[in-house]
Amino acid sequence: TTSSYLGRGVPESQHHLLQSHTRNTPATIRIACTIQHTTPGTDGHSHAQIDTRKLNIILASCGPTMVRAVPGMMKDVSTICVLLSCFSHMTLGDDSVKQSVTLIGAHYFGGWYQCPDAVSQEFEERKFTRGGDRSCYSHFHGYTPLGSLTSNWMEYYPERIPLLGNLTVLESTVRNEIAAAEKGLDYFDVLFYDGGSRGTDNAACYNPDANLNHCLNTALAWMMNSSSVWTGVAHMHFFITYSNDIDRSSQGTRFSGPTGLDAWDALSATWVRAMGHPRYLKIGGRPVFKVLIPEVFLNNQCGGNVTLAEALLQRLRVASRAAGVGEALVGGGWQTPAIPAAGPPPTPRPHPNGYMLYPSTGILCDTPCVLATQNVTDVLACQHLCNATGSCAAATVSKNASTQGLLQCQLLSTAGPGTPDNSVDVYVRVSSYVDTYEWTGTYNAAPPLCKDGSGGYMQCPRYVNSWFPNATAHGAKIFPYKECADYQAQARGNHTNDTVPYVASLIAGFDPRPWEEHSPSFATPSAAEWEEALRQAKAAAEANLFGFPVTQGGHHTVIPAVTIYAWNEFGEGGILAPTRGQGTMLLDTVAKVFRSVRAMP
Repeated sequence: TTSSYLGRGVPESQHHLLQSHTRNTPATIRIACTIQHTTPGTDGHSHAQIDTRKLNIILASCGPTMVRAVPGMMKDVSTICVLLSCFSHMTLGDDSVKQSVTLIGAHYFGGWYQCPDAVSQEFEERKFTRGGDRSCYSHFHGYTPLGSLTSNWMEYYPERIPLLGNLTVLESTVRNEIAAAEKGLDYFDVLFYDGGSRGTDNAACYNPDANLNHCLNTALAWMMNSSSVWTGVAHMHFFITYSNDIDRSSQGTRFSGPTGLDAWDALSATWVRAMGHPRYLKIGGRPVFKVLIPEVFLNNQCGGNVTLAEALLQRLRVASRAAGVGEALVGGGWQTPAIPAAGPPPTPRPHPNGYMLYPSTGILCDTPCVLATQNVTDVLACQHLCNATGSCAAATVSKNASTQGLLQCQLLSTAGPGTPDNSVDVYVRVSSYVDTYEWTGTYNAAPPLCKDGSGGYMQCPRYVNSWFPNATAHGAKIFPYKECADYQAQARGNHTNDTVPYVASLIAGFDPRPWEEHSPSFATPSAAEWEEALRQAKAAAEANLFGFPVTQGGHHTVIPAVTIYAWNEFGEGGILAPTRGQGTMLLDTVAKVFRSVRAMP
């Protein structure tokens, strides 16, 4: 048998994990097989065609009515159980084996480094002050619980001090973290930055690859270039999230024009090189990649040009495919869990919502081109209808509402020719931007949102100003973890009908007092609370097909997956890594829920 297979290591093939239970076989049997496809049988059921070479299938205590398959696969007891007579080299064990089919990972932040030793504490604090010189900024800069500036906030939050090392620029720290994560995780979702302090200013961060020569990327550089950090690893992998939040306040066009294209290609070259690493996470042979904030990528980095944003992501897919590492499986993060991804996000001109507006214009149909006519509440609703209609090229919207306050929306299969018409506006479909991403996810949207009474969302009133360090005698207010966990559980349900698969998010904690982020803080979960949250997220992923998309022989399905916020967001309180305060409890519980398997001999 092999030590890594789909569902517990990198899913390097497109094959599906089946579990079946046979009543007459008390011993555990592990067999290496590959599900190639299913074919219709004469009995009206689909039968799996099995190549007995690659994919691990675990069979234990088999019974004719109890078979479990990854969602999308047909359940076929007879085809699976016949394998029991096919092998003479089986490995037997005394204990029954339960194996999760759901991938579990954690976001990884590589921003833990110190300023040069020659810089005094006073000088560091001055540099940290907002609006000052931040060339020496370190994420250890922050605030005490009562709001005073400090160059090392960890001294005031000793329960957060990591047991595996607190500097991600050190190879030893990264090696310790991967070895520990191996116990319960399948992957790190590693944030990649194209800004921040450089190795030219801090020798501990130096890398000859200019894109890795940022202190924020040093941990990623170790994962890519050091063999020692992966020694003895069977389950753990990593993939890259482009953390473009650095540009969220920029109004520039980072990737516009020839220089912008060169910049994108240079970044892509580093990403594609990482995708070639044997421990890089692949789904169905495709390396996983994510843009952290799609709205920033579109609006701030591509100047609001939907066509450019789509072209750049497609350029990355082409580059990865040309390099022989598989076509990148591109996702978009930062999705607020309370709000369904029902359509393209709002974007500024020239293409609001992925449409070009031609005011006071109608469409001349040389042939019948009207696909549907429907009354809608607003223009965006009409655009959503067009997005959901594959052959829709444009939509006209009446300029005057009916007596019921509704607008007439007409979906058209052609975008021209146009003709003057003062009664309608035409919205020509440029693209459906949400479909640029093949999956979506969430990062740290932890604080619950409340309805604002007008169909929108707002921060719940009870949390407003709770973060002020004078909110209580001991600092900011701390709310129960259950409030955060319950909100996350409820919010995931909003994504059951998303246009693309959603990778479920789970918050390990959120308490950003050291960085005063003006967000509410929540207590660290107890063991019981954490286990309940894990089991709920896992069940939701498996029941609602939350996870990474995969295509097998033309059949589209999902590999269930949950990503935890976070492994090492020590400043924000998203901490799965072992610490002085929690020890290994959080990670141990993850292993209990997702990997209750004894290693096979």
